[in-house]
Amino acid sequence: MNREKTVLFVTYGGGHARMVIPVLWALAGIAGIRTVTLALTSAGPLFDSAGLPYFGYKDLLTAEDTVASDWGNLLATKHHRPEIGIAKEESIAYLGLSYWDMIQRHGDAEAARLFQEHGRQAFYPLSIMERVMDKFTPDMVVTTNSPRSEQAAVTVAKGRGIPTLSMFDILGTYSVIPLEADYITVLSEPVISNIQAYQGVKPNQTFLVTGNPAFDSIFDERGPIDYSWRRQYLPGMPEQAKALLWIDAAGHHSADPTDAHGYKTHLHSDKEIGTNLDQLARAARYSGACLLIRPHPSQPAAVFHEWIRKAGYDHVFFAGDLPMHPLLRAVNAVAIYYSTVGCEAVLMQRPVLQLNYYDANALLPLGEWGLARLVEQPQDLPDALRETLNDTRMTEHLLSRATELFPQERAAPKIAGHIKQILFHGRAAVA
Repeated sequence: MNREKTVLFVTYGGGHARMVIPVLWALAGIAGIRTVTLALTSAGPLFDSAGLPYFGYKDLLTAEDTVASDWGNLLATKHHRPEIGIAKEESIAYLGLSYWDMIQRHGDAEAARLFQEHGRQAFYPLSIMERVMDKFTPDMVVTTNSPRSEQAAVTVAKGRGIPTLSMFDILGTYSVIPLEADYITVLSEPVISNIQAYQGVKPNQTFLVTGNPAFDSIFDERGPIDYSWRRQYLPGMPEQAKALLWIDAAGHHSADPTDAHGYKTHLHSDKEIGTNLDQLARAARYSGACLLIRPHPSQPAAVFHEWIRKAGYDHVFFAGDLPMHPLLRAVNAVAIYYSTVGCEAVLMQRPVLQLNYYDANALLPLGEWGLARLVEQPQDLPDALRETLNDTRMTEHLLSRATELFPQERAAPKIAGHIKQILFHGRAAVA
């Protein structure tokens, strides 16, 4: 029997943790494989909820890391985000170790300049990932496609000859990091061409069409609107009312060749969030519908609660603390910028409106692929929503397109099978 193999998972943020957790569950049933997970920032609370073990940056701090601890305490006074469930000691460790790594690689003055210009986007904690590899000596490293820590983990692993696999969550027209892993799992076949178009064809890189494991439970849950769930979890909403679910984004990205990461992020201000919510609320009222609001995991929920309180709309409800897939089943339509929840909504057989105010379709081409209705300007939203809520042909079209473009079965068992093949047979079995 082969010796037990160790797979190191590195995941950053709540959304990407939802991709990792089903794969960990699938691997738990395979003999000879041990998993360890570095779950960073808002990924931690999801692992707590799932009852899965993990470690964080706080577990990497040693008694010798006095300089990193000092920097972490200083930076946490401004950058710690307790409102999204991150423990302060984790923020201190993450900020401090990441900044200390910049000092080691660039020197004090350049580290200060990089952080001043780019904030946490300047982090690329290679030395910390070296420490992680030394601690766990993995036989394989698996990540999603988040920047900074995940990117650094892949770079360090490849430098040591350790096989790497990254799970790619979106449609391949854009990524905030270069995709360097040996294996890339993707949602569907067209994503491969999209990725290769923007990053070029890389030798010795294998693409695996698996679907997205964060979407797996959809196949058990999709169906007609679940009014009993609405009654239980949204008791203030009229039972038979039509409902639009808004999935917010923390900001929007634009290409920036001068930036070290090739993109620039504009985080939406509280005022911008409020303006957009007002437009959505008015459009929903125009259609006689309720509006359910779900912030991005990195956005403070307090901003949305305060807007709801001040706006005083009786048809608007907060949905940020409800489970995603039952929530999708309880609504009539979904609106996004470029959240992957748009893909989930399509698989849940719900029509999607994609607000293209920031060229969102370029990042997540649901409109281009015939999977969503594009709304180019805020003034177009009321009529677009009314037509969407009353056009059953649109839902039928989306279902047809989803069946063509997206796998219609679970991704996690496929990815777990590929990991087993790579560990014990040297490479994935590619159809």
